Amino acid sequence: MFSMCDFEYASLQFGKWTAKICPSFGMNVYSLSHSGKEILRSPENLETLKSSPYLYGIPLLFPANRTKMGEFQFDGKMYRLPLNEPERGNHIHGLMFDAPFTVNRKTESCICAVYENVSERYPFPFRMEITDSLSEKGFHRVVSILNAGNAPFPYTLAFHTTFKEPECMRVFIQKRFVCDENYIPTGEFAKLNALEKQYASGISPNGHALSGFYVSNGNKAYLDEIAFCVSDNFDEWVLFNAGGDKGFVCIEPQAGQVNGLNTKDGLRILKAGQTHVFTLSITREEDE
Repeated sequence: MFSMCDFEYASLQFGKWTAKICPSFGMNVYSLSHSGKEILRSPENLETLKSSPYLYGIPLLFPANRTKMGEFQFDGKMYRLPLNEPERGNHIHGLMFDAPFTVNRKTESCICAVYENVSERYPFPFRMEITDSLSEKGFHRVVSILNAGNAPFPYTLAFHTTFKEPECMRVFIQKRFVCDENYIPTGEFAKLNALEKQYASGISPNGHALSGFYVSNGNKAYLDEIAFCVSDNFDEWVLFNAGGDKGFVCIEPQAGQVNGLNTKDGLRILKAGQTHVFTLSITREEDE
């Protein structure tokens, strides 16, 4: 077993692909490049990443996005999460984004790390294992979540994947969640507007403010020649680019709804001893 301090960050390389990962900070893949061209929005250094943890690389959100009032009920018991978005009265983005994972396997092109939660970052015991690897096709991530307790628990999961702004972006969506003033879905859906209808055929995100929660209509998105593919158990795309003038775009795969811990059928339930597995990959279309 490696010591966590041996891996403040880890570098992977395979052919023309290079990745930099921070196991001690939520296994964030804070740099991914092909032939020296950066694909993700990469921070200048690890201190920049830690001061703005959601808008660089691939932050881990568990539970995903917002939980209204930071509380939810499950099996007749009330649970409370920190109100870390106090201006809106929400818990936001979970507490796994900076979790110190322990590396248990490392090669030139692959790293595997685990986090054993008792109740400190989420009020249920679980074991999360993340394996990141590079191949001639690109980057691949496998996430497994094991319920280490003796009772079921609910969760939602997302990755706040932050890409450098492409010239053309394509993402496939069906409908948009209507939200209240605190960005909590109301349970209603809205038809796509004129701009959103163009997402499937491709748009330039520059100058267009993207912000919304959407039911997915496919498990792939495209950024120029880059294909972003996730497993079918992700069922939403969350889009955000801070107004369209910051040089990045977040295309976030999400399993379960925003505020899903308070929404019927809006969450995942992991039974005692059960494991759920999620995957994502970032490849070049011409290499597929």
